Amino acid sequence: MLIGHRYERTPDGDLYIHSYNRVQAGLVLFVASLALLVPGALLVGGWVGARAPLAGLDPLSWLLLAAALLLLVALAVLLLVYAETRETLTLSRREGVGRRHTRALFGRRVPLHPGFALGGQCQLQLRRHGTVHRGTTQLWFVGNDGSPTLLTPSTVAVLPGTRRTDQWLGVLAGYLQVPVPVEVLDGPPAAPLRAVDAQPPAQAPDERAGAGVRVFFGLLGSFLALLELKQLLTLLTALASARIRVGGYRTSAHTYYWSEQPFAYTFNVLFGVATVVLVGMFAIGCLRLALFGRIRAPR
Repeated sequence: MLIGHRYERTPDGDLYIHSYNRVQAGLVLFVASLALLVPGALLVGGWVGARAPLAGLDPLSWLLLAAALLLLVALAVLLLVYAETRETLTLSRREGVGRRHTRALFGRRVPLHPGFALGGQCQLQLRRHGTVHRGTTQLWFVGNDGSPTLLTPSTVAVLPGTRRTDQWLGVLAGYLQVPVPVEVLDGPPAAPLRAVDAQPPAQAPDERAGAGVRVFFGLLGSFLALLELKQLLTLLTALASARIRVGGYRTSAHTYYWSEQPFAYTFNVLFGVATVVLVGMFAIGCLRLALFGRIRAPR
């Protein structure tokens, strides 16, 4: 099977449920391989071809091309190291703890939950996330104290009524010795009320981005900054010479003069200014994330 679950029971009585998605893993491998092959093909084609288009590039265009190629390589490495393709749910009645962790294509292990307590009056709940027509179904484990824990794997969808999901629910419910959930409820389960809940909730700390993510966004910010600089120089040249040259994907480049077509000239200049501002905002955001590594938590 390309998508499914594999069940493993240990001699100590623990249950391991390995959720895999070979389609997602194949897509990640294909995109990563393509991102690694494109830079080499571009360089070989640009230098060895009859016209050698790369030989006539100006220094700024060379920097822009180099940043784009490095960005593709960083994207490939990021997908191979960080993209989640497998997930394992560990349930241990002996220790009374359950854990979840994901694995990337090259085996990088990331824990999703430090551990949740098993036993007592626990239950499994199927709940709908989103609207009725566009929502997804999630499986929640509600512990003895009422604290909910999401058990839905990120690699395999929960589809009640299908053989794969029904078998998965049956194995989970059988191990936890609870009824198999049938009804799909609306919304996430409510968190238990405690005495400390009466106090104002503290703000969640900002998450820290990993080294690979920071390098990728640093390259992305550098590429956008170079693209911004190239566009800014083009606008300054257009303002100084009172003409702007605009090229399309399917049409040939056209030059607009202020003296002959003032409205078309003004529109293209304003459109270029808006592009500079928008790209600049994205570039600053990417570089800030690369330098400080802080991902703002939702307030």
